[in-house]
Amino acid sequence: MRLASSICLYFLFVLGSTAAEAGDTVLEPEGKPYTFKEDLKGSGKKDDGAAAYDVSGIACILRASGKRRCLVVNDEGRKAQFLTIDDRDIEPKKTIDLIGKAPDAATRGTVFAGKQCPDKSPAKFKEFDGEGVAYAKPYFYVVGSHGCGRKKDTLNTSAMILARIRVDEEGKPDVEDDDKPEAAVETTYRLGEVLAGADRVGPSFLESLTESNGLNIEGIAVVKDRLYAGLRAPSIEGEAFLVEADVDALFADGHGAYQGKRRTIPIKLGKDAGIRDLAALDDGRLLVLSGPAQEQPKVAYKLFLFDPGKGGDPQLLGALDELDDADRCGKPEAVTAIGSNRVLVLFDSLRNGGARAYKVPAKLMPGE
Repeated sequence: MRLASSICLYFLFVLGSTAAEAGDTVLEPEGKPYTFKEDLKGSGKKDDGAAAYDVSGIACILRASGKRRCLVVNDEGRKAQFLTIDDRDIEPKKTIDLIGKAPDAATRGTVFAGKQCPDKSPAKFKEFDGEGVAYAKPYFYVVGSHGCGRKKDTLNTSAMILARIRVDEEGKPDVEDDDKPEAAVETTYRLGEVLAGADRVGPSFLESLTESNGLNIEGIAVVKDRLYAGLRAPSIEGEAFLVEADVDALFADGHGAYQGKRRTIPIKLGKDAGIRDLAALDDGRLLVLSGPAQEQPKVAYKLFLFDPGKGGDPQLLGALDELDDADRCGKPEAVTAIGSNRVLVLFDSLRNGGARAYKVPAKLMPGE
């Protein structure tokens, strides 16, 4: 049996299925499928050749041609990949290295050293463990999980990196030599320092993800000069959390400590629910994809609108309907707005993210 099929059966029969709560609007995917001209490149650890089954983040630029130029990341590996979306056609483009096989002396800040993961084994530098992608002109941003390993409670310092890629108006790496796109990449360790000192959630930083409701990032958004890290966990008394930081301070030159402000913003998403992805809208609101903070099978995946500047209760757009049959194992993992009232959702455990579009009962983008 193929590995991907085995994973699907595990989620379907062992963990069970999620269900929307009574009274929730149920959002059903549009019937017309997306066509990939070729597979997205996976981390090399999945079944079925090089195809990606672990897509975990996406952000897009709308170009003058009407096509969208996007960046996607897998939650394993060291690369991100560009793609274009033209109506229902998706064309994967070049990959770009976010990190190498060893630490880079040019990475700003230093690895947070005030605490270790529960497993006291020496820290390793392995995959990036990318969990979220954002765009704010002129950069794409990609964030690592900033949490201990889910299986072994180990520390992977390469997952403690925030990267950004400077791009031009077409969304391509802004470099003099097209054969060296990595020249557009900058990295920093300072977000870990911000998380460790954040109100309410700081004590959960580098705690066990499975045993102690440990902190980990699964979404990111950037609005002007503010970065918002969306936390899958901890979930505390029905609240999930954003941690806000200054972009300029995160990427300031040198290896000194973080010198900016930080703010913890609670969002009422419901019991055992965490943030699974974020997408910034042009007016500063955030599109929030929520789901189980751990692996709670009865916590539904939902979409909300939230204004981090105003706070208050988020606006529930609806719960994502379960997928059919063999695709039911797919876990909504990434979201981006693709129209005035449409979003694109990508799923973990489905080939190429199993892209599906949904209409939502709110206006997301003016003029589209």
